[in-house]
Amino acid sequence: MMNKMQQSVCALAVLAATTLPAMAESVDVRVIGTITPTACTPTLSGGGTVDYGAINPTTLNAADYTVLGEKQLDFAITCDAPAKVAIKAINGRPNTAAGTTENGISGSGAAPAGVNLFGIANVQAVGLGLDGTSKIGGYGIRIAGGTVTADGVAVDSIQANGNTATWVSANGLGSLYNNNNVRNSSWAASGTLVPIAFTNLAGKLGVEAYLNKASELDLTKPVTLDGLTTIELVYL
Repeated sequence: MMNKMQQSVCALAVLAATTLPAMAESVDVRVIGTITPTACTPTLSGGGTVDYGAINPTTLNAADYTVLGEKQLDFAITCDAPAKVAIKAINGRPNTAAGTTENGISGSGAAPAGVNLFGIANVQAVGLGLDGTSKIGGYGIRIAGGTVTADGVAVDSIQANGNTATWVSANGLGSLYNNNNVRNSSWAASGTLVPIAFTNLAGKLGVEAYLNKASELDLTKPVTLDGLTTIELVYL
């Protein structure tokens, strides 16, 4: 028994010795990293809310539309590195604009006759939601011309409609909606039509609303304006 025991101990000792790690003869080098695209963030003052406050129903025209006047918000885009971007508008209240038929692609329609938004006829408008089945009104939305700076330098507003790569000046009206295509709005160095890269952009976003005819609304109870446009960044 003793001999068997000694043999067993010896066998264990040999086994332990043969499982000791060998000296390393190689070492790995790993090369890692992440390509992170430039990120930009749009912001609007006031949380993006354009508030027309309490509107006296007696100020509404019974047989015609009532234009409420333009309100402006501070608009900014901040990027973590210079980037070329555009913005596009998405109508969050489709088929609710009063007095017009909205295009299925652009999501907007020309403001009705007699409604001059930003002082201009036929501006593209989107809706203010419904009161029951009645369309409350509509509004136009734009980047106000002459208000935009990129990295502290005044720039021109430009726009391209649909899938075209052709940019044209938008220094006039600067509407974010187009009559039959999605519109991309961007910015170029003064006197040019080529989008520029920037880190910080600032300007004014203008909204002007109109209300439906008083005869089309139930003014015996509160009517809540409920327009919604989503402004989405497009990286160029």
